[in-house]
Amino acid sequence: MNSNSFRHIANRTLLQNLAATVRVDCGTTAKMLGEIGEVDARRLYLGEGYPSMFAYCVHVLNMSADIAYKRIQVARAARRFPAIFEHVAEGKLHLTAIVLLAPHLRPGNSNALLAAAIHKTKPEIQDLLAVRFPQPDVPFRLAAVPSRVAQLVPEPVGTAVEPLTSDPA
Repeated sequence: MNSNSFRHIANRTLLQNLAATVRVDCGTTAKMLGEIGEVDARRLYLGEGYPSMFAYCVHVLNMSADIAYKRIQVARAARRFPAIFEHVAEGKLHLTAIVLLAPHLRPGNSNALLAAAIHKTKPEIQDLLAVRFPQPDVPFRLAAVPSRVAQLVPEPVGTAVEPLTSDPA
């Protein structure tokens, strides 16, 4: 497939086709997450000679490290909170949202927290979490700089520097 294969499609049709493809992709992603979660739970990767689900995803499924990490994290969270599968399938939550939310999800707050994150961007979810789960300010701290670091400071401007010579060999 190349970009020229879409040039003949009318603008409105192309937009509708794209939206339909995204809906299918969301459903497929939710299904894949379920499968990853089940393979992970059964530890089937061990029988295939891999020490972890991550290694299996990278080396057998050809996922990049960041994609494998994200999908495994989301799959694990979705096994604990199955509503995640539905939200992903319906395109209500993206995987980054779930990665951000997962450490905060509990049986008592999961429905409300997932609902609050629907159709939010990453920065909006970060703000949501900052409000709901405030972190203490980082204390101010001064630390001495090791003396060996001072050796890395360049000579003052105007100091004579010997020219580099090339090796005649």
